[in-house]
Formats: sequence, C-alpha cells, structure tokens
Amino acid sequence: MNNIVDKSLLERKADVIEVQSPYRMNIPVLLLTFVLICYGMIMLFSASMSRGYAMEQNPLYYVMNQAQWTLLGIGIVLVLLFIPIRVFDHLPFFIVAYVLALALAVITWKFGAVYGGSRRWLEIGGRTFQSSEFVKVAIVFCIAGYRSFIVRLRKAGKLRCANPKVQGIFDGFVDLALPFMAILICLSFVVMQPHMSCFIIVLVITAVCFFVSGIKLRSWFYGGIILLLVFVVALSAFMIFAKESDKKKLADNFSHVGTRLNIFATLNSEQNPDDKREGETEAADENEVYQNRQSIIAIGSGGITGVGFGNSRQKFMYLPEAHNDFVFAIACEELGFIGGLSIIALFWAFLCGGLLIAWKAKGDFPRILAVGYTTLIVLQAFLNIGVAMGVVPPTGITLPFFSAGGSANLFFLIAVGLLLSVSRSGVSRKTLTIIE
Repeated sequence: MNNIVDKSLLERKADVIEVQSPYRMNIPVLLLTFVLICYGMIMLFSASMSRGYAMEQNPLYYVMNQAQWTLLGIGIVLVLLFIPIRVFDHLPFFIVAYVLALALAVITWKFGAVYGGSRRWLEIGGRTFQSSEFVKVAIVFCIAGYRSFIVRLRKAGKLRCANPKVQGIFDGFVDLALPFMAILICLSFVVMQPHMSCFIIVLVITAVCFFVSGIKLRSWFYGGIILLLVFVVALSAFMIFAKESDKKKLADNFSHVGTRLNIFATLNSEQNPDDKREGETEAADENEVYQNRQSIIAIGSGGITGVGFGNSRQKFMYLPEAHNDFVFAIACEELGFIGGLSIIALFWAFLCGGLLIAWKAKGDFPRILAVGYTTLIVLQAFLNIGVAMGVVPPTGITLPFFSAGGSANLFFLIAVGLLLSVSRSGVSRKTLTIIE
C-alpha cells in the first residue's frame, strides 16, 4: 500500500510546475524618491533665489547646479537598476570602497578647501564636494560586504580555532572589533576636518547595520571588551606620549562641539547673558544663536498654511543658510504646518518602504544595504529637521534632496539606486505552483 502512495506522489510531483514572479523593483520607493527630488527642487528654488541673485546675479544658480548633480545621480540609478545586487557581493568591491573612502578622508583632511573654519571640501575641476558624503555611503557598503564575506567563510567551515576556549574571543574580534576599528580609522580623519556630525551619523548607522547582521550575543560581549581595551590603551598612550601642543590642537579642533551645545542650551533656556550667576555656564551670545533663532521665527510665522510659496521673508538674507541647512524652515514659513508635515510624512514613508525592502531581502548583503541606506537618508533628514526646529543641537548637515549640495544628493541617489537594486534582484520572489 505504501509503495502505491509513494508512486502516486512521485507521479504528481512530475506534473508540478513552479513559476517564480519576475524581478520587479519597489515602485512606491521609486515614486517617493521622484517626489522628494521634485519637491526639493521646488523648495530650493524658492529658498535660494534671493541669495543666488545677490551672490551670483542669477536666481537660478543653486537650482541649476543641483539639477546637474541630480541628473548625474539619476543616470547612475538607472545603471544600478539593471545590475543584479549579487554582482557587488564580492571581496574586491568593498575593499576598493574602503580604500577610496579612507584616501578621500585623508586627502580632504590634509589638502581640502576650508569653508566656515572646516576643511571638509575637495575642489575638482572647479567644483567642490564633501568627501564625507561618499564615506557615509561607502561605510554601509563595506559593512554589508564584510559581513556577507564572513558568513560565507563560516559556511565553508573556516574561521574555526583549534582551541574551542578561544573561539568566542576570536569571533568577537572578527565579527565586531576588527570592522569597527577599521571604520574608526577612516572616521578619525573625518573628525579631524572637523566633521563631528558625520562621525555621529556613521556611528549610528554602523551600530544599526551590525545589529541586523546576525552577530551573536557572545561576539558582542567579547568584541565590546576588545574595543574597550583598545580605546583605553590608545587614550593612555596619547595622554602619556603626546606633546602639550598636540593636546591643545586636538582640544581646539573640537571646540565647536561645545559651542553648538551651548547654542542649543541657550535656545532652550531663559538665561540672560547679563544675569550669569557664579558656577553657571555662560550663555551663547546673540551672534551665535542668531541663525537658529531666525529658523524658529520662520517656522512659527508660517502658521497652518504658510505665507504663500515664494513669499518668505527670512530667505532675504535674514536666515544666512536658508538654501542649505535651513531649507526646511523656509518650507514651513511658506507652506506652513501642512508643508512641514508633508516633508516629514514623505521621509516616514521612505523609512517604511526601505525597511519593507530589507524585510524581504534574501541574504546578509542585500539586507544590510537596505537597512543601512534607509537609515542614512531618514536619520539625516530628521536630524536636519530637528536642528531647524531647535530640538536638536546644530549639526551642519543637509536635508536630503532639498538642501543645496549637489554632491551630497548625488551620493544619496547612489544609495537609493542600490536600495532599488536590492528590491529588484535581492529579495525573495513569490512562487506560483501550477499542477497540470
């Protein structure tokens, strides 16, 4: 009887045809990106027209520059869409990405152009770009590639110690300590530019990428201990052997951090500089808090529906960085609470779409890429919005797709291109079973 049943099942399996769904990208995320680009261009035009006319005698100056970078980014996105994401999941790709990111960080630190007291820009062919924007994208790519490489080695039976007692320590070093130290080496040159906001953003994204990469709790424990020991040894060596001039130079390099924290504290307190009491930290002066106050005034003056598109008063040189770090404030002034809420809603929708792609991702490499790039774009957007609203200390970062900064938007589009590539070729496909 059993033989008859088995024969029947075999005959039925022979008549089964499984058809997989075709590769299709995530259309909602594609449309969201298109809306963000168009919305950003419109708001950038309104926010930058007065500055463009005053500085360059061309009200379209910043918009045209942004459009050129954006078109280049869109071209790269179209190319990435037709390349299966697994093509990038090889050791040489993330080694090249890391070396290039490290080289750009070092070159910028030593030879970059100085604007606003920071050496963050490289000038190539009459154009400038922030190397730190490439570093953000490259670090996520490197983490994804490294974790995928380590998983493949373990599946092949490698990375095993002869002594089982040290296996946990070795795994902690390989899984956490080694890649984190490599990232810190690259970020150390970014910090020295100085660019503390980039350092913080990349650290947060790194933690998120490690969290979703399936690292065991034992590796977190031993890896954390190794990193702590390395930090203590490095700090002790610096304090013992470094010259006083080097210590002072390092302290001066981070003085802007204290200034920005003081600005944030002053904005959120009733302290008057003339009424300073003994033991209290001196409040930031009016020049230091001026731009943040003007941003809050712009947001508040917009009300529910705003003063009307193009009718902002703050963009007429009252808010110095209206076209850049504080473009969200101009959007709120002209479009009101509704306009500001619409921008926040778009980035929330992008977060949901990106995480949905990550949820469906098949394999460590596409999953980490999707989570990392979604976190990068949304985290930077919300930090920028928080600064404009006065709920986050000033950071000096742009609003993705809205702020003037062509190179930044180029690398954001590259991140979106890789995210869409994951949605097209790096997710599990539905299978349709047909029985004849």
